[in-house]
Amino acid sequence: MGLDLPDGRSRAYKSSSPFELRHASTHRPLLVGVPERRLLAINGAGPRSAEDFRLATTLLRTVGEIVRKMLLRARRAEPVRSVLEVTWAVEPGLTVDEIMEVLSSPTPRWRQMIELPYAASETMAVDAIDEARRRGDRDLPLIRLIHLTEGPAVQILHLGVDEEVSSIRKLYAFLAESGFRAGGDLHELVVADPTAVGRERARSILRVPIAYG
Repeated sequence: MGLDLPDGRSRAYKSSSPFELRHASTHRPLLVGVPERRLLAINGAGPRSAEDFRLATTLLRTVGEIVRKMLLRARRAEPVRSVLEVTWAVEPGLTVDEIMEVLSSPTPRWRQMIELPYAASETMAVDAIDEARRRGDRDLPLIRLIHLTEGPAVQILHLGVDEEVSSIRKLYAFLAESGFRAGGDLHELVVADPTAVGRERARSILRVPIAYG
């Protein structure tokens, strides 16, 4: 089982469409090309059940909603609300078992993100971040705007909120079987949030960038 990637040219890949990036299979990881994206981001550490994690999600949603209202006032097309994304820090060269140990530790490092709508300017993002800072009576903002390019990656769909370990193992096993290695952190896109749709209907896409050449 192999991936059709050009040898020695890590930048030579075709970017997938937004539709392709939001779809995956539960049975077999799929190859995608992730272009440069603009995201609102906040960093932290700890399990997703921790209060700090939930607070970070709320702050991101607040800034995203401020941007959405700015776009509506500017009479631009109403954007679709961005999904929550989380990258979990994974050091390169770890085995699957070691990765699972890191993710299940008391303080896994994470970065939560939501994508900035295409119609929004970076000035809008900066203004929204500052408005959220003022609302929270903070001296410095907790949210920042980043540019992220993952490039070639593999992703798989996980259903529900249980047995995520099996999906993660399948993803990394596929990389190893295909002769590639992980080129970045484990990236989770929460397509259907369990807090909104219930545990049984929850869906997440798990993605890992590819390093090769």
